[in-house]
This record gives sequence, C-alpha cells and structure tokens, in this order.
Amino acid sequence: MNCFPILLMVFGWTLAAAAPIGVLEIKPSAQVVVEINAGSVIRSTFPGKLFGFNINYRSFQDQLWDNESDQVYQHVLDNMSVFPSAIYRYPGGLVANGFDWTNAIGPIEHRLPQHTIFKKPPAKVRFGLDEYLALLKEVKGSFWYVMNLVGVDPMRPMQEGGEIQVALKNRQLAQYLLTNDPGQERYYQLGNELDRHRYEWDAEKYVSRSRKTMDAIRTIDKEAKFVAFLRDFTWTYKHDKSRGVSRPETFMATVFKGLPEVQDYSLHHYYNGKRKDGKSRDLTFWLKLLEKSIQDYRLLRGMDPNIWITEHARQMSSRRPAKDLTVHYTSNLGGTLSTADYLIAIAQIPQVKGAVWHGLNVGPWQLFDARVHYNDLRPRPIYWGLRALRAMDLPNVLETHTASPNRSGYQGGYDVRAVAFADESRQQLGIWLVNYHAEPQSVQVRYQPLSGQAVDLRHHFISGQAGRSPDDMSVTPNQVLLTEELSKKFSQEGVLMLEAPPTSVSSYLIKGKP
Repeated sequence: MNCFPILLMVFGWTLAAAAPIGVLEIKPSAQVVVEINAGSVIRSTFPGKLFGFNINYRSFQDQLWDNESDQVYQHVLDNMSVFPSAIYRYPGGLVANGFDWTNAIGPIEHRLPQHTIFKKPPAKVRFGLDEYLALLKEVKGSFWYVMNLVGVDPMRPMQEGGEIQVALKNRQLAQYLLTNDPGQERYYQLGNELDRHRYEWDAEKYVSRSRKTMDAIRTIDKEAKFVAFLRDFTWTYKHDKSRGVSRPETFMATVFKGLPEVQDYSLHHYYNGKRKDGKSRDLTFWLKLLEKSIQDYRLLRGMDPNIWITEHARQMSSRRPAKDLTVHYTSNLGGTLSTADYLIAIAQIPQVKGAVWHGLNVGPWQLFDARVHYNDLRPRPIYWGLRALRAMDLPNVLETHTASPNRSGYQGGYDVRAVAFADESRQQLGIWLVNYHAEPQSVQVRYQPLSGQAVDLRHHFISGQAGRSPDDMSVTPNQVLLTEELSKKFSQEGVLMLEAPPTSVSSYLIKGKP
C-alpha cells in the first residue's frame, strides 16, 4: 500500500470536515477517561446490522450442517438467535463469484456438484439457497446475496460467461427470490473483490458487467438494492505486471460514473494481525483509510455514502505450513478484543450502515469451534465478545471521546476504546468498552444527565486473566457471558467510576434510580 503516506497528508486536510474521526481519535492519558456528550447524537437507532456474519456455504455445510438430518445444528441456531437483524452474507466471498444458484435449490439429492473452491474437489451444495432463506427466518436475520458476475459453468468458476448470459441467470435468481421469499429487503452485492485475486478486473469491466445484471434484475424487481465494492488501498497487478497499479480513487471515480444510481458500497478490513508480507496493520490504519474513502465520496458526489463492511476480522496469515497457529489467533480472546474495538469505532461512523464478521466458520475464522481446541462446536471467545456487546441495545449512539494510557503496548497507541448509548430520556446510559491491557483498569465516565444520582448498573463481559496475554494459548477466557449487578452513584460533577476487567470486552447498562 504505497499510497499510505499520501493518504495521511490528505487525511490531515479532511479532519475538520468529518466529525466522526475526531470522535475516534484516542488521546494519550495517565488514566482512562470516557467523556460523553449527551446532546450530540451520532446515530438515532441501535446499529444491530453491525453484528453480521459471512457465510461461505461450503465451510458452513462442512462444519455447521448436520448431514444426517439435513439441517443446521440446533444449538448453532439457538446461539445465533441473539443477533436479530444481523446480516448473513451468502453464498460467501470468493466462492460467490463462481456459484451456480440453480444447483442450490430444490431436493438436495437432485443437485449437481459445483467447483467453487479451487483447492477442493467439486461438491454438492447442501446448504443451498432454500436452506439459507430458512436460516434467515429461524434467526430473524437480514438477507444479503453476493452476485456471480463471472460465469455460469458450475465446474469452471474462472470461465467467464457472456455479460448477457450472466445477467439473465441473475434475473432468474431475482425472480426466484421474489416468488419464494416475498417481503424480504433484498441487498445484492455486485461480486466479491473482482479487482484483485485471480480476476484483476479493471473498473470499466466491473462497471459493464454490473450494469448488465442490474438492468436485468430491475425489469422484475424495482425494490432491489445494489452494493458495489470499493477499495481503499492501491492494488499492484500481479498477473500482468505491465498494467502497473490501480489506485483506489481512480477505481472509485470510474465506478461512480458508470453506476450513478448506486449509493451503497462495500469495503473489507482485516486488522491487528500479521500478514504474509510481514507487515501489520493496526485498527487505526484502516479507520483512517475508511475516513478517506468517505471524504472522496463526498468530493465526487456531494453527499454521504452508505458504507457496508462486508468482511472484517483480525488478520492472521503466516509463511508457515497450514497447521500453524493461525486458526487459534483469529477467533481467540486477542481476536475478540480486536473485533470489539473495531465495532466500537464504526458504531461512531454513521456512514457505516452494517458490518459482516468473517465469518460464520470460514477458514480459520471460527465462531464455533470445529477445528481449534475442542472440535465440538462450542462458541469461540469471539462469539462471547459479540454477545457482550449485543446485550446492550439502547437506541442513541452519543458522541464519545476516550482518553487512555497504553500500558498494553498495543501498536494503535491505547488500552481502551469506548462508545456510549442512551435512551430518549438520557436516564439510561449504555457503554461498550474494550480493554487491551492485561490488568484491570479504572475508568472515569463523565456524563452530566445523571449527575448526583444513584444508579443500578448491569455489567456484561468476557475477560482473560490478569497478567496474561490474550494470545496466550494456555489462557481460557470465560466460556459464557458473565454478568454482574452493582449499585453506584454519579458524583455531583457527573463522574462515575467503573472497573474494566483485564483483556476484556464489556457492556455496561446504567439506569438512574427513580
């Protein structure tokens, strides 16, 4: 990403124009202070769609599907029911670019094999489109479908079909959904990362093939919503190096011009881990690029975008063999802290409408343990961290400023990030908080509406062990959601002291007593 120094200079120019990033900056401090502005509402509805999940149909059916009964394991459904309105992105990421939906409907025994994963042999789709729609009803999830813009040959996923042929098949998909699942809000994502990987499409090609599919679907579904992907880093072409690089602002401008009616766009962020090139991108790196993307959109279109983070998680790659520790770190307590930090941050960016964790058992990202310690599908720490946040659902996101020391040594430069929520009366206060430090932290909360009042406090959390790294494989964080109930009091100056457990994700629900 050799554009980063330039982006930082541009970003410095945009700070005053974009309120969210000022909220996201965490000031160095000797103690943790959370300053809440009760009069400044960043969002007026609870961001339930931030709790989304990427479903790679193949990984899902290999790990979370009971082949004997041809259904999702019941305890998986029970655990997912606590995330109402969550986005379930189907049929996944790269596999979606070669997915044949016509061989993913009807009786399972009649479906033909598909070859959507290059390193695996062809296989029949058992968790198909019909099963996906049934899952949404079971868990009250939100529909999100990644379109195949590439081809129609289920055995040759890289074989490009004609634009018209592909568009007609996508129109048939839209008709099937209108007939079999009426009333569902339908988001169609226009392919997955086709500008990179083995595809390396330029923006013009992406626009042309997207346009054909959009026009075909709109002939039968006027309410369909389309989501195009963007990129916030410079891509260096690998297959034909003579093409040089593709810069994000150039790609963006071409997509905007070719798809002027599209207002929903996706980005992917992988943070706080080690990459194959040895570089590490902490969470603040991606937040700055996200703000840059929003600013570029404003400059080009004169309005705010709808941004959807359709893949995010802790990044953990390695040059070591496949049986390395990657699978342990992406969904462990360290990964949980990283993801909670990210959700707390984007909750304060109103242009971000939803987010999808990667994924509902996709490769090393495991919401349920199918290949880590126990292999019995018990929820991983990442699940309990998300549960801790989802336990608090007050509607209004308030402007929140955090000051924090950095005793943990996190390369982002802080231990604690927080965001506050409130009801309309401001007598109920909610706080999401992540603590990277392996020791408890005293947190000074400043909130004027409850000054001098006694309050009841309910604390939901997941925590590690004092003095131990969240990546220490011998440390087992709590495997249920812990809850404590306390009575406390705000000072006359509007200050309340909280205790954040070591290496923890917390939700605090604070109610003023009558």
